[in-house]
This record gives sequence, C-alpha cells and structure tokens, in this order.
Amino acid sequence: MSRPVESSDDLLRATVVAIARRTVADPRSAGALGSVLELIGNDEAELALDHLSRSVEYYRIPVLREEYDRLVAEAARLDSKDSLSETGLERFVIG
Repeated sequence: MSRPVESSDDLLRATVVAIARRTVADPRSAGALGSVLELIGNDEAELALDHLSRSVEYYRIPVLREEYDRLVAEAARLDSKDSLSETGLERFVIG
C-alpha cells in the first residue's frame, strides 16, 4: 500500500514544529515560530519560509541538518530558495 504524499505545507509545518519543540525554552523565538505556523495555516507557505529564515537569523535559532535539508527541499518546491540564501540560514545548522 502506498503512503500518502504530504503537501508542502504539511512538510514545512512539521519542520517548524520540530524546531519549535527544541527551542520552547525561549519565548521570543517561540512567538516568532508561532507566527510562521499561522502563515502556513493561512496557505502562505512562501511567506512562512521567508519569515522562518528571518526568525532563525534574528533569534539565532539552531537548525538541525535534517531540518535544514527539508527546508531546502521545500524552498525548491516553492521556488523560494532565495528565502534561505538571503539570510544565510546554513550558518545556523548544527549537527
């Protein structure tokens, strides 16, 4: 039986939730990541990816390599690679 394909929004949401769980102790970054989730919920995945990148940069939120790889894949699907490159998101990758 084939596995259902997740939408870009679902994959982006799952990645943001994973980052939020790791950074729950910082209420500032938690608020920013909550805003990202709201954008995803409003079908604004491109804006959400951009806001996520800027939030990671501003709050210096660490991103695991696996999370970064998923974000790169989502950025390619959304044709929004510049959202990640403009902020230099890769410099926040750990592990």
